[in-house]
Amino acid sequence: MRLSDIGERRAVKIILNLISGGRGGDIGLGDDCAALDLGDDYLLVTTDMITEKTHIPRGMTPFQIGWFIVAVNLSDIAAKGGRPLGVLLSLGLPRVKTSSFLRSLIRGADTCATSFNTSIIGGDTKENPELTISGSAVGLVSKDEYMPRRGAKPGDLLAVTGTLGRAAAGYIAVKHRVRNKGLIKGLYEPVPRLKEGQVLAGLKIVSSCMDISDGLSSSLYQLRDLNNVGFDLNLDNIPIASELLTMKKKQSRINVVDYALHFGGDYELLVTLPSDKYSLAEQALNSIGGSLRVIGRVTKGKRIMIHTSKYSRILEDKGYEHFKKHMDA
Repeated sequence: MRLSDIGERRAVKIILNLISGGRGGDIGLGDDCAALDLGDDYLLVTTDMITEKTHIPRGMTPFQIGWFIVAVNLSDIAAKGGRPLGVLLSLGLPRVKTSSFLRSLIRGADTCATSFNTSIIGGDTKENPELTISGSAVGLVSKDEYMPRRGAKPGDLLAVTGTLGRAAAGYIAVKHRVRNKGLIKGLYEPVPRLKEGQVLAGLKIVSSCMDISDGLSSSLYQLRDLNNVGFDLNLDNIPIASELLTMKKKQSRINVVDYALHFGGDYELLVTLPSDKYSLAEQALNSIGGSLRVIGRVTKGKRIMIHTSKYSRILEDKGYEHFKKHMDA
């Protein structure tokens, strides 16, 4: 079968089945970051790659490209509750790119890194026919604060930081040539939730966590498979971004709910935690200007259900997946 038949996640499963396990105290395959055992701490290591065709929409500036590659790597550190130590960048650059393009790209990467109290610490530069950039981030987290993907238990609450649909709003705005920098910023300049992740980790109450880079539905299916659980989702509790609601007014045919559930690119944190600890987590995030919203509950079965006052149905897995077709607007 071709990769277009099986999709990214089945391709990853093939890879995982062929890789030998790490050292006894390490955590890695199947999580946001590799976590290397340093005694009392984990050294977090993650990598992410973007290409011009799949990740760089029309109108994205070199500065924003640089910001984006750093932000998506820092988001993985955030999902573990970690503190970033540095970022490495490997640049595959077409020879037709200008030196001013390179300067702007690096300024964007450096600005993102320094905005989150870290720095660019190295990398590599090569010629490549298509703009391709690979980032790697290194971080540190105490073992007793580490937030894994595995650990969700039936009865736990399911919650998200921030709002969903900002990136989708930016994508729709770009596609329909809506000139509004505020709408587009959510797509071009995602914000890794490092502060939120560190605060949640410090509470030592989160049973599982991941970032929502591929969309809420896809993230839930990944957590389901890792934890052998299901989820009941309350649609009325989904925090939909104001930017997406604004785009709905401009493009009435778009389905706001579908974009909030499936589009991805928001890099918010999806967490499970005991119901009696939620108020503590909510207050802690509010105190730093963040937010946490309960959107459902972990269940025993492996079904992922979405409920409203009018209906209940199985939530489809329609999030972003490489090698497969994606939502359009």
